[in-house]
Amino acid sequence: MIVIVTSFLVLFNIAHANILAQQFPAESNDDINLVPLIVGGVEAPEGYAKHMVALVVGAYIKMLICGGSIVTRRHILSAAHCIEPYVIWGELTPYLYGVIGSNSWKSTERVVRFSGQVTHPDFSWLTIKNDIGVLITTEDIHYTDRIQPIPLSWNWTPGGRTAFATGWGLTTTGISDPPKRLQLLYVKTISPLTCILGVRNASSGWESNPPIVDPFQELCTFHSKGHGMCNGDSGSALVLPQSKVQVGIVSWGFPCALGAPDVFVRVSAFKNFLIPIIGSHLNEL
Repeated sequence: MIVIVTSFLVLFNIAHANILAQQFPAESNDDINLVPLIVGGVEAPEGYAKHMVALVVGAYIKMLICGGSIVTRRHILSAAHCIEPYVIWGELTPYLYGVIGSNSWKSTERVVRFSGQVTHPDFSWLTIKNDIGVLITTEDIHYTDRIQPIPLSWNWTPGGRTAFATGWGLTTTGISDPPKRLQLLYVKTISPLTCILGVRNASSGWESNPPIVDPFQELCTFHSKGHGMCNGDSGSALVLPQSKVQVGIVSWGFPCALGAPDVFVRVSAFKNFLIPIIGSHLNEL
């Protein structure tokens, strides 16, 4: 997620671009009695996020950069700011790959390679708008009891909805390694006005101004101080547990879990961008 004016993929450093249980049994973080570790979340149970993809770069020295979600057998949805640093002369670096079917981002059991990518043509690093992109896999993803696509919601998501995000982002601010195991945090969506005011309040005292929240293409969540997205969570899905659909993509925010809203791409705003790319594969089981 871009952290105040950059991203949770980067903490003031763009160059370091860095649940699905079948019935979604949990309704809050307290319902999952595991070691607290996203910031303030818990370790996700195995198989809780069957859509989850760890985006990793490197051949010998491997680095987690972002999350993503399986949306078809050939497509991974993520944030544009997770993808663009790895497009060189129009080509996606072969050193970027995805890890699927595991709660460990270092797993080598199921790895997907990419043949191409499409980021939104109007994506802006300055405003962090249209922060959405799709990675195209070289081969079909084989679905299993641990690997499944997440349906996308084309409906408007209002404030007050329970949602969750998973990711391998840092669990503390500052310099640290990403967690070895997938983290889970339940949050509440908030209204556009609450988000705009929250961002405005959080930005007071900062030397640089944060991006302007655009409710038409962005969705915000908030839990409490000490709970939220952090570096490395960018690109991960925001999911509504009751309807089991993805409504958001981790995009940007303030340094981790300081009591400000987290800002997500609003998936429903980008139907016209996504359907031409993934539409022919959406009905494949």
